[in-house]
Amino acid sequence: MTDVRPSHTPAYGGVDLTTCDREPIHVPGAIQPHGVLLALEPDDLTAVVVSANCEQLLGVASGAARGRTLAELLGEAAAAAIAPRAASPTKGEPMVLRLPEDLPLATGARGALAGADVDVTVHRSGERVVVELEQLGGPGAGTLSYQSARGAMARLASAGSVADLADRLAHEVRGLSGFDRVMVYRFDQDWNGEVIAEDRREDLNPFLGLHYPATDIPAQARRLYTVNWTRLIADVSYTPVPLDPVLDEVTGAPLDLSHSTLRSVSPIHVEYLTNMGVGASMSVSLVIDEELWGLVACHHYSGPHRPSHDARAAVEFLGQVASQMINDRERADGREAAIGSQTELNRFTAALTASELNPLVQLMSDPALLRLVGAGG
Repeated sequence: MTDVRPSHTPAYGGVDLTTCDREPIHVPGAIQPHGVLLALEPDDLTAVVVSANCEQLLGVASGAARGRTLAELLGEAAAAAIAPRAASPTKGEPMVLRLPEDLPLATGARGALAGADVDVTVHRSGERVVVELEQLGGPGAGTLSYQSARGAMARLASAGSVADLADRLAHEVRGLSGFDRVMVYRFDQDWNGEVIAEDRREDLNPFLGLHYPATDIPAQARRLYTVNWTRLIADVSYTPVPLDPVLDEVTGAPLDLSHSTLRSVSPIHVEYLTNMGVGASMSVSLVIDEELWGLVACHHYSGPHRPSHDARAAVEFLGQVASQMINDRERADGREAAIGSQTELNRFTAALTASELNPLVQLMSDPALLRLVGAGG
């Protein structure tokens, strides 16, 4: 087994396979290192909780960052651009703001984000306004145009069945995101999963048709997938960056990162991906009537992979559109199946009535019986 990072959730301590289904994955107390997180007091936008990589990315040590205002940490220009979003952030999906110019640092220090084009996401988490900054680009980030996203949606709309829609969705998501393998994963009534569609690099072994037990994705993870539709692990070999402090000194509770784009993920899941040879991963939820129907699961094998915010937003939008389309196609498929079964049953009954053979012999000799019950023999 390949070694991975320490298997603990800072807010709650150790986890292992026996506690996997109880791990508090929405409050890991850490983020992934490709961005920086600031949790702010909403009244004056002073930092209350920050990620420990503040010094590396912003040029201010985490201890010194706490208690400073957004303007003091990012500079007046950047703070002025972010403040209107921070004034009334939603409790749901984060709002994304692009800072196309330099990110000036008022402290004079030169963090890694100084002078870089930055994407900023803002959302509300309990009593805190959470601001996350992530540099544009990254390994294999790729580009995206309105035309490409619009064309992908049109191609999905032309699918005639759930199976066809799933195939097209896998192909479109891979084209937008650049992952080596994209699968559409469907749950059954007991939460076991099946790969029903796949688009992959030609040299990779196929996963299409494989089944996975419900324990692969525990209940709390499924709940989180219905809250936050997209989850990216840009580099599976990352070292988690702890939050400072892990427990909010005012509320006494860990920061809820359910809507965070940088949230650190379960070390058990990281180990699972590592043992599969996956270098980066992304998942997009497929939700029907507020219940998780399935996932679009993306794997990359040739090192880290961080699609742009634009690409991730487009993929999430396709997931939302596809969810509605799947709902419509399932109803249509069900109607067609019912009509087909009734037609088959009518023909089968007529043949059975008209036959001079023993009814049991006629019943067993007609292949329509197998088609009616979906059996192989």
